[in-house]
Amino acid sequence: MSIYAVIMAGGKGERLWPVSTPKRPKQLIAFKGEKSLLRTTVDRLAPLTSPDNICCVTGSDTAQAVTIDLDDIPKENILVEPFGRNTAPCIAFAAAWVMKRDKDAVMAIFPSDHDIQDSDAFRKTVEFGYNCINNNPDMLLTLGIKPTYAETGFGYIAPGRMIIEDGNQILFKVERFHEKPDAQRAEEYISRGYLWNAGMFIWKASSIIEEFKKHTPELYENLLKLYKSEFSNDDIHDFYSSSKSASIDYAVMEHAENVGVVPASFGWNDVGSWSAVTNLIDDDAYSNAIHGNAFVYQSSNNVVWSSGKKIVLIGVEDMAVVEGEDAILVCRKDRSQDVSRVLKLMDSNEK
Repeated sequence: MSIYAVIMAGGKGERLWPVSTPKRPKQLIAFKGEKSLLRTTVDRLAPLTSPDNICCVTGSDTAQAVTIDLDDIPKENILVEPFGRNTAPCIAFAAAWVMKRDKDAVMAIFPSDHDIQDSDAFRKTVEFGYNCINNNPDMLLTLGIKPTYAETGFGYIAPGRMIIEDGNQILFKVERFHEKPDAQRAEEYISRGYLWNAGMFIWKASSIIEEFKKHTPELYENLLKLYKSEFSNDDIHDFYSSSKSASIDYAVMEHAENVGVVPASFGWNDVGSWSAVTNLIDDDAYSNAIHGNAFVYQSSNNVVWSSGKKIVLIGVEDMAVVEGEDAILVCRKDRSQDVSRVLKLMDSNEK
């Protein structure tokens, strides 16, 4: 079975505003080094498959920028969503595209905006997952991140009985998916050996389509119609117009019976807030993570992002100070998850 890598790059990255914007969301930004998160994601996967077997699903606002960033990927492999409908229609779109090419193919699906420190360990985990699908072709497989702390911003996966063990790689049956918990419950999940749900999947294209048929018949009918079409812009627009917004977890994973999870530990960071960006930037002796033109004095544990103008901090702690093209953000680091909520409030006030 051949393996197709599917990169989901349709997110807006609102929590990393004002640097991340609708036309240049976080997956197109280089938070460390010179490569964007998207480019790094594709480079990480490149040893596992050929460029012809890598596709990227993105939005119409970013399609041109994505095509330029991924100049080694065939243009026809950039799948453009006319508007966002969350991950279930995105994955259905990609599954129909993969099935057009190879009805027996395995899809390995990854978000475009994650940072992974150990690429070799990542690839070994993906290869193990691919082998698991070879042995269990009807299974839906997800990669679960071994938690390093009790995070309330992620969903969790409860592993059940062991199915396959190969050295330090293990496949477990998924007992249950859990929504984002409060702090007390997150501690409880950690103590029970639960895993972070990172939204990374491996399965046969035909298997996920069968699961759509079982659990989301309306989406399945739209998928079938798209599969039989010529994949014109009108065909894709009709598919998205007819499909309800839903996450793949809600639409399929929480209901499917044959679901496995591989615990993974390869230095994963979902880069979901300015607080998380501190893990990507070298810090100074006082734990200030600084990008660009900045000067700090008697200040500690801050994240500072300058896009050009000099930013000066004096006597402050635990702050995020971020200069974007059109706005400046100042907030406590522990409130950086609220950025997307404030954006919505500002949006509604301006209308």
